[in-house]
Amino acid sequence: MTGKEIFDRYQLIALAKGLGSQEFHYGNILYQALRIEGEERLFEMLELAENTGKRIALSYSASPDDNQYEPDTAVLI
Repeated sequence: MTGKEIFDRYQLIALAKGLGSQEFHYGNILYQALRIEGEERLFEMLELAENTGKRIALSYSASPDDNQYEPDTAVLI
């Protein structure tokens, strides 16, 4: 399964489960990660996550700046 297919699958599950569900929350994380990392990088990460049993998470910078409450990178956990 390609990274794009994995992303689309998670987005469909998020919509089906609805607001407040864990699936909806993870779908939002993936969408934010897409905005931060771009399609190519995120899709690569999703393929790796799928093959290793990991998930994507958002990481926040340790240095204070104007965007201290905005994630600045996506990571595998």
